[in-house]
Amino acid sequence: MEPITIFFLSFLILMVLRAPMYLCLLGSSLLYIHLTPELSMLTAMNKMMNAPNSFTLLAVPFFILAGQVMNNGGVTDRIFGFAKKLIGHWRGGLAYVNVLSSLIFSGISGSALADVGGLGMIEIKAMRDENYDDDLTLGVTGASSTVGPIIPPSIPFVIYGAMANVSIGALFMAGMGPGLVLCLVLCVYIYFVAKKRNYPKHRRATGSEVWKAFIEALPALLFPAIMLGGIWTGWFTPTESAMFSVVYGLLVSCVIYRELDIKTLPSLAVATVKQVGPSIAVVVGASLFAWVMTYEQIDKVVVDAILSFTTSRVLILLLINLILLVLGMFIEVVAAIMIMLPILTPLMAVADISPIHMGVILVLNMMIGLLTPPVGMSLYMLSSASGHSFGTVTKMVAPWLIPLFVALMLVTYIEPITMFLPGIFGYL
Repeated sequence: MEPITIFFLSFLILMVLRAPMYLCLLGSSLLYIHLTPELSMLTAMNKMMNAPNSFTLLAVPFFILAGQVMNNGGVTDRIFGFAKKLIGHWRGGLAYVNVLSSLIFSGISGSALADVGGLGMIEIKAMRDENYDDDLTLGVTGASSTVGPIIPPSIPFVIYGAMANVSIGALFMAGMGPGLVLCLVLCVYIYFVAKKRNYPKHRRATGSEVWKAFIEALPALLFPAIMLGGIWTGWFTPTESAMFSVVYGLLVSCVIYRELDIKTLPSLAVATVKQVGPSIAVVVGASLFAWVMTYEQIDKVVVDAILSFTTSRVLILLLINLILLVLGMFIEVVAAIMIMLPILTPLMAVADISPIHMGVILVLNMMIGLLTPPVGMSLYMLSSASGHSFGTVTKMVAPWLIPLFVALMLVTYIEPITMFLPGIFGYL
């Protein structure tokens, strides 16, 4: 049996055995190198050492730590409270509040799982307390969390920018339009669901109540504006902005809201390391996996197959989306970025697709993957939070994939949604 065949078979076997993703990638790659006489393990070690050796990647643990601080420091409660006062009086109001809260929180955490694990717990309890159906509650909570890595800051954008040598500031700017479109499409879907089920309307908050909630949430609302303004004006790099986000988060949580004890910081740091460790391990494993595919010219085979089928930009984009959606069902965003870049790069050149636009498409596909079995991490978190089985949660969330697919198609084929702001600010 050829080494490349063993390579793919071993990867599939490890996935079926539910081994951690980094072990699936590393194990199959190292086995291939061992079975290929002309390759050396020293080459593998060199690739593995160089993969995470990036100043830009330092932003990842700091953004995760900032999200931990904000989640535990009363920020999520203020964001949800402000959104509820602002639009909670609409029919099905808490569903809209869920989306608006995720939109605001996405400007802080940069992670879909942080949204589900932190803000999502508050949203699920509030919607259950007001007798919303669980399929709506879990569906909108999972679907709205996908905006987390689209609206800046975004951990996947940081990794994509570092690997693809694309301006992270441009990617952050490019995510604004698609994030708003995603939220708008979800709100349209909520409108029809709420109207069909005739959810009640609640009392409209007075102007003074909205103002009070706004003032309480203002420190949290200022965070994305300060951080992104600093990046776009050149005051600091994305990595420096991630470090700033931790300092600002501590200031808000410990000094202004006074809900976070500084003594808990070590435990938050440990929790951050537990999240970062697997991600860095995936970066290492995926870089070696992608190198093996490049060595065997698998990327060239896939590209040639696609181009032999069509050279139409419309069809190439559709095929890329289909490949990414299937990939997102099995592997996480970091691995997908590393594995797909060698394939996407020549396709972008042929179809005249901007790397900035492709970055947004890739990340949006992978966020939808968090809501698709068998490896949808958001589904597992929703299952744990709700007490429903994984299968039940999957069925409840499935209809909410429809508006997500609609938003994906709009972002894919209406390029100005992504490229308008980067063009205005001179990134193109």
